[in-house]
Order: sequence, then C-alpha cells, then structure tokens
Amino acid sequence: MAVRGQQLARDLTDEDLDPAFLAWSMHARMNTEALPPGRLVLEFAFEGVPESLSRFWLVSEERVVDLCIRPPGLDTDLLVLADLRRFVGTWRGFRDLRAELKAGTIRLSGPVELQRQFPAWLLRSGLAPYERRRDGRERRLFEASRRDDRSAATPPTV
Repeated sequence: MAVRGQQLARDLTDEDLDPAFLAWSMHARMNTEALPPGRLVLEFAFEGVPESLSRFWLVSEERVVDLCIRPPGLDTDLLVLADLRRFVGTWRGFRDLRAELKAGTIRLSGPVELQRQFPAWLLRSGLAPYERRRDGRERRLFEASRRDDRSAATPPTV
C-alpha cells in the first residue's frame, strides 16, 4: 500500500513539510556501514521554516545514530544547508542528491572528505526507489530540473 501511495501521491503542500518527521525518518535511514568510525555530528539547517523547526542534528557514535532537536553541545563536523521543500523532494526520491549538491541547491560546509562521503551516508526514504506515476507539480518540477541539468552539461555548439 505504501508503494502505491508513493506512486499516486498528491503534491506536497507547505503544511505537509514537517521537519520533525523528516529528522526522525532520516535518523532511521542512515547507511551506518558507510559512516566513519568514532563520532560524527551532522547539522541540518533548513530555510523556509520557523526558526524553532529549522535545525536538527544527527550524531553518530561508533555508527549508532541519534537524533537531537536541540544543539547537542558538540562541534558540528558537517553542516547541510537547504530549502526544506527541495530537501524533502530529494529525500522522497523526486530529485537526485548528487545533482542537487553539484547545483548548489543543497550545500555542505565542512571538510572536503566528509562532503565527498555525505551522499553515501543518506539512504533517503524507503519509498524513494518507487517512481511517482501521477502527474503533478512535484513531478513537473523534477522533470524540468532534469532537463536543465542535461542542457547545462551539454556544451554549446558553435
């Protein structure tokens, strides 16, 4: 039923964008095998939401991930900055994480090696592999962004 729901889902409204649900879902969907050993602190900062909901932290200690909705009192190793709607679209599988990072619509701040590893840590929604069949604003935006990405990658002809 969940797969069918993903395929036929309606477009998200602003009321559907719940940073707390996103944070909880993400903490349960980290690729712990790919995380570095020791402690890792990921801070997520979202634009377009009330300040009280705009940040959360995922803290990995020996590859066990905990969610913090308040600053954990630890230095951030990697900061992830994004518009909430764009990040949720990426999380749900409507956008490609590596393409969003390359385009700068999802930004990372921290050591280059951690930035390079980040896409391997985030598994995304368990429903992300199931393509949305219903046409809607999210699908049209995703398709337009894919066309833009392809045209930007094609060198101009002279």
